[in-house]
Amino acid sequence: MRILFVHSRPWMPQLVGGVETTTFDLCHQLQRMGHEAAVMSELGRGDRVWLANRVMSRLTQRAFPSSVFHGTRVYRGYGPQSALAEVTADFRPEDLVVPGGSDWAYTLAAQCARTGIRTAFYFHELVSVRKLTDFTTLDGMPLIANSAYTAREVRKLIGRDAAVVPPLVNAAAYRTASTRRHVTMVNPRKMKGGQTALELAQACPDIPFVFVEAWHTHDPFVADLRAAARRLANVTWRPATPDMRSVYAGTRVMLVPSQWEETWGRVVSEAQVSGIPALATNYAALPESVGPGGLLIARDAPLPEWVHALRTLWDDHGLYETLSQRALEHAARPEAQPPHAAATFLAALRQSVVRQTFQGQSPRASMRS
Repeated sequence: MRILFVHSRPWMPQLVGGVETTTFDLCHQLQRMGHEAAVMSELGRGDRVWLANRVMSRLTQRAFPSSVFHGTRVYRGYGPQSALAEVTADFRPEDLVVPGGSDWAYTLAAQCARTGIRTAFYFHELVSVRKLTDFTTLDGMPLIANSAYTAREVRKLIGRDAAVVPPLVNAAAYRTASTRRHVTMVNPRKMKGGQTALELAQACPDIPFVFVEAWHTHDPFVADLRAAARRLANVTWRPATPDMRSVYAGTRVMLVPSQWEETWGRVVSEAQVSGIPALATNYAALPESVGPGGLLIARDAPLPEWVHALRTLWDDHGLYETLSQRALEHAARPEAQPPHAAATFLAALRQSVVRQTFQGQSPRASMRS
């Protein structure tokens, strides 16, 4: 099969997030299985990728010239919807897949469907779909969700089932023999629980913490948190890095105190391949990604509950070893293996979809009537 992932925002290395990393790993797994996979994305501005792309665009007279990023062909330019014909004529895909992640991804998916090429929508978040009022933009498309939680919410919101394909994690890219030296939190923004992480570090001065900043974060809260963290002797602040294995190499506990409606917890899955248990919020899809390999705390729990859980996980070596082993086993479950996930993904693309319309109403309104 020839599959083109059409992203509504920039892609790696210009934007590195859970959606982009999942596409990256999925493309590589599909290629290992003998399929062709490529990415079409918005072009970010002002870096080397942008400069090389603009030079190539002028030389080739193409709006979306292609390049290769770690073995995957990538078409970049401005406004993917404006150049679908150009890119599909060049790559000749049998399937288009639009990963969610922005409000206008649904409009982009509808434009992809109008090309006549089979189009699927892959839900990676729920904020944008909760804003959606015209669900007919997804008519006739196979739907894929990144977790069972996401699929359940999509069913409530749209009235349709979605195949569940959790984010692929290439274990070899993350597995490490961790020295178990510190607690790690990645992306310490406010909605991700950055304040809780800071207060935990303040309350546990004998426990080393590492905070790893996210890509392209221009956030006053993060700037203030960084300044406060640097005043603590037990906190190391790291910039964003493409080498997450270097982060996990010293991690004993993966801290995920998120207040956000996480539709998965990719850092949890990445850490678990090295037997690193998580301490996470018991909310949305985080329980699904943590499984038996960690401890869960209520979303509205006061700080002392977080402190007690962290202390227990840090000091109780028997409990830690048990949860570490369970994390390894959870990471090794069959459905989490890239070949299995990719096969489920391919089966979802082939599924037959009965076109559904709600005559201008949202399915929520239709189901209530």
